[in-house]
Amino acid sequence: MTIQNEVITHDLNDVMKERIKIATDVEHILSLDRAELISWQRNALFNNVSHACDNSPFYKQHIPTDLLHSFKKDDSDWLQEMQFTTRDDIMNQYPFGFLAAPTEEVIRFNESSGTSTGKSLSAYFTSKDWLINNNTVAHFLSAVLTPEDCVAVAVPYELAGVGQDIDRSLELINCTIVALGALTQFCPPERMVKIMRNANVTTLICSGTRALYLAEVARKQGLDPKVDFNIDKILFAGEGASPAKRKKLSDIWGAKVYAMYGMTETNTLAMFCTENQLHLVENRTLFEVIDPKTNQPVADGYKGELTVTSLCSEAMPLIRYRTGDNCIIDDKPCGCGSSFRILRHQGRSTDTISIMGQSISQLQLEDAIMSQLEHAPYYFSFNALENKLLVGLTTNNLTPNITQAIKDEVYKRFKLAVDFSEIEEAIFSEGLRNAVKPTMQHYLMNQKDAHSE
Repeated sequence: MTIQNEVITHDLNDVMKERIKIATDVEHILSLDRAELISWQRNALFNNVSHACDNSPFYKQHIPTDLLHSFKKDDSDWLQEMQFTTRDDIMNQYPFGFLAAPTEEVIRFNESSGTSTGKSLSAYFTSKDWLINNNTVAHFLSAVLTPEDCVAVAVPYELAGVGQDIDRSLELINCTIVALGALTQFCPPERMVKIMRNANVTTLICSGTRALYLAEVARKQGLDPKVDFNIDKILFAGEGASPAKRKKLSDIWGAKVYAMYGMTETNTLAMFCTENQLHLVENRTLFEVIDPKTNQPVADGYKGELTVTSLCSEAMPLIRYRTGDNCIIDDKPCGCGSSFRILRHQGRSTDTISIMGQSISQLQLEDAIMSQLEHAPYYFSFNALENKLLVGLTTNNLTPNITQAIKDEVYKRFKLAVDFSEIEEAIFSEGLRNAVKPTMQHYLMNQKDAHSE
């Protein structure tokens, strides 16, 4: 063996030893009881906030020096005096304004799709950042997946990183991976459906909206999703899903439905367990829920905006980052035995419509409408008129019984009247077909169309 080969082998051995150490450390923290976890978090929080303030160009300017010197290692109350970080901050610091590690240590550079604002934000990770997240996700995935599972991953592999993250995590638990991606020209929905059947896929990972659409594509091919496929688990990512949509997915595919939750800029924030609860990944992140009007923290069990602070991020630590998501944190013990608290996602604060003085979550509307739909495809749209809700339905569900059921349900929940209009199945289907990231926004009726009815 040459000297050069000996050096390469030595370097690879060091890399593998470091990966084993990271995996061992992750499993250790995941096994801590609640008191031990809180103690570990307090120390990790102090160290990571110090790292951010010392090394991140943004936080060097964002956090006042006097506040930086005042916080104590044994008291986390100082955190509530820290200023918030916003999505606009990250977009305005594009691309590397938050970088707190040497550039050569960055192994991942991701960007958001920019579909909601027209502006992208960037995120970056060191090898340690990336592997801690991979091993954490793999830990939770292994609760319901085994090496016998064949998993179709139908989320973006481009830029955002969610595809690669899930892919690497699945590798760690030895699942077979079918990397479908997100509607590239080489893998349109029809090919996705064909591969899912031919490869004997048991698990589908995608947004809930895409899972519904793929079921419709299968039906167009004369296939019954429940009978002609072997999918018994659907893991949805990229959007929230109402109880009604989860039930529809379960009924259509004959599968158990689980949720995952994260963002480009934070990576994974919550994962499912054997009890089908969504647990905060408290080994990577400290979570607060704040009242968006007063900016003050609210107690567990109360609804507010989820705010996150990094506990172990080297490349892009975040301090009190406002996610824009309405959530409730539940600290009641879970039957799975995890010491991590439970997250109840209530939808994004921007994904609402205002009508008759009410601000109504799109997820709430999805639940009220979709729970009453009886016939596939379960397409609908909605928007606000001056004093009532306008709901668009395709012909298959635009029947007296279904429209009356929707009227009754919407009035019961929101005390609102409902008008109906017809939407064209082909147009709605085409919109979902061409969406890299199909979400609830595709159900929001164009404002001009809403007021022209």
